[in-house]
Order: sequence, then structure tokens, then C-alpha cells
Amino acid sequence: MNNDNRIAIGTAQFGMNYGINNARGKIPYEEIVQILKYAQENEIDTLDTAYDYGDSEKVLGETISKNGFNFKIISKLSKNLSAKSVIDYFYESLNRLKQSKIYGYLIHDFQSFKNQKYIWEVLKKLKEQGKIKKIGFSIYYPSEIEFLLEKKIDFDIIQFPYSIFDQRFEQYFSQLKDMKVEIYTRSAFLQGLLLKQPEEMPSYFDKIKEKVIILNRIAENNNVPLSFLCLKFVLMNEFVGKVVIGVDNIENFKEDLHVVEEGIDLDCYNFLKSMKIEDEDIIIPYKWQIN
Repeated sequence: MNNDNRIAIGTAQFGMNYGINNARGKIPYEEIVQILKYAQENEIDTLDTAYDYGDSEKVLGETISKNGFNFKIISKLSKNLSAKSVIDYFYESLNRLKQSKIYGYLIHDFQSFKNQKYIWEVLKKLKEQGKIKKIGFSIYYPSEIEFLLEKKIDFDIIQFPYSIFDQRFEQYFSQLKDMKVEIYTRSAFLQGLLLKQPEEMPSYFDKIKEKVIILNRIAENNNVPLSFLCLKFVLMNEFVGKVVIGVDNIENFKEDLHVVEEGIDLDCYNFLKSMKIEDEDIIIPYKWQIN
């Protein structure tokens, strides 16, 4: 598997304003068509979306059906389970996506799964019926993997954040691979935070600005964009199946795909590994207290 098709496109910005570094809002439809066309031409075969990503599923459904694109689609159950049943949410997603079945379907709110075990039984039934090929979880905390392993839950896919700063899940990579679980990582750019210039970062992040300055210096010394270091760090981990990257415009997307063809030396990689941060108020975006 080459680096290119280890990339999966995160489509939150197709349907909503998403990411700290996103100044333009939702991507225009015409540009989404260009992005997906370029992805298909470069052997990228997987799209990541969710019921809760605004219009993302609907936009994908229209774009794929009108242009004859062929992608594996992974979506996620809504976090708001008080509004509709699991079955209703799933079939509404299929309808939005204009699909008769889906490659992957993930539980998006782990607490709902813990509180309402029937949710997993519904997903297993949909898998048995051939409506879903792979079922699993989108998680935030290592304790959630611990729970799944302890309870011997038989899942096919796991998605979690993994970046230069956030290396909390590394201890599970080998075990997950032994279980033949597909590992998808997200937030390689920490929702765009790592791509901001240090002086442009909100004061909330003052405690990590020095590390961001160092990362920028490493990128400059190696004559590569910082996005290159972020992506290569993840891709150099052999356990990672696919890296879900957000796309804010076609040019940045092309640049991201171009840089992953190149490598970084082992000393640089090991230094990047030493940059990890344990502070969850920094590495978990939903905890950020910024206006």
C-alpha cells in the first residue's frame, strides 16, 4: 500500500465550518467535485463523514451520484440519540449519501454505547444484513479502548486522534493489528492548529507556542511545509491503516498528497516523537476554551 492510498478524506468541511485554521467556511460545491476527482485519480478510495457534519453526507451523495465517483464511505451515528432511533439515523444517512450500503459505520459517542448496549446489537444486525461491511468506534480516550478490550467487543474499525503532539494511543497499535482491526487516525494537524503561525495562535495555547516554533524551524531547515512533517510522522507508523485528513481547498490537498511521497530521516522522526504532549486541554480540541 503506497502512502497516497493510506490517505482518507475527512469531509467535515464539505458540510460545515470546521477547524481552527478554517477562514473560508464550507467548501464550494464545484471545488468539492475537483477534490474528489483529484482524489480518485490518485487512488484515494475512502471518505470519512458523519451524520452530525452538517450537510456533508448530503453533499457527498449528490457529488458522487452526479459524477460517477466510486469511494468507500465511512459515516458515524449521530450523538443525539434522543431524537431518533439508531435505525432511523442509519437509513437517513444512507438516503443522504444515495447509497444502498456503506463500507464503515462508527459509534460517534462512546458514552451512549456504554449506557445503551442495544446500539451495538443494532449495528451488528445491519452488518449481518449486508448494509454495513465494517462496524466500529470513533473515540477520544485510551480508556475507551481499554473498555472495548476488557469487554471483548468484536469491532472492525477504530478511529482516534494521532499526531506529533498526541501519541496517547501508541501502546495499543500492536494489539489492534493482531486483532485485525483497521486503524484510522485523525487530527494529524490537530484540527489545523499546527498549521497556524505561532504568533497567530490564541493565547490559550501560549504554553505550547515554543514547541510550535521548534516544529516550524525543523520544517524550514528541511525545506518542507509543516504539513509535511505532520503527515509523515503519522504515515511512518506502520500500524496506521489510513490517515483521515481534513481538506479546506484543492491546492492544499494537492500539496498534502505531493509531500507524502517523500521521506524524513530517522533522527528527525525520533525527535518528533519526543515532542508529544500529555495535556488533554491542548490535544483534545473539544476541550479548547477559545472564542
